[in-house]
Amino acid sequence: MKRWFRVGIVVLSLALAGCAGFGRTLETPRVSLAGLQLQEARGMETVFLAQVRVTNPNEVDLDVSGVECRLDINDKELAYGVSSARVRIPAMGSETIPVTIYSSVLDIVRGLIGLPQREELRYHLKGKVRLEGTGWLPSTLPFDSRGSVNLKDIAAGRRTPS
Repeated sequence: MKRWFRVGIVVLSLALAGCAGFGRTLETPRVSLAGLQLQEARGMETVFLAQVRVTNPNEVDLDVSGVECRLDINDKELAYGVSSARVRIPAMGSETIPVTIYSSVLDIVRGLIGLPQREELRYHLKGKVRLEGTGWLPSTLPFDSRGSVNLKDIAAGRRTPS
């Protein structure tokens, strides 16, 4: 009986020591649309290059292995895309990550019908930043960002600040 008690104490001690590493949690990165450029319109598909700025509010570097995002314009889904770009974002720093996003022409038309003539459109960017080499920490961090884009700049193929 004493032997099992000692084994139990050792196992419990190791488990508690291991759980001490779980105390570190990562804050969700701040993500914003840094630029949006029309790349190509072909057939029923439109391709955009989104420059996504990822700001790391954590005290540790983030090794990003990719980004998955959905872009809504004026509360209507416009485009979706992923990027497998590998980027190290320093602690308390930021980097831009290029993400190719795709939209059907029908989604674009549906999103723009009935809009009043205005230059600024509201955007909603949401998705996940995928991390590599995180051990016990989460391998994805969700993000949700809102802002506005200049439609004339997108049509002209210029990058637009958020």
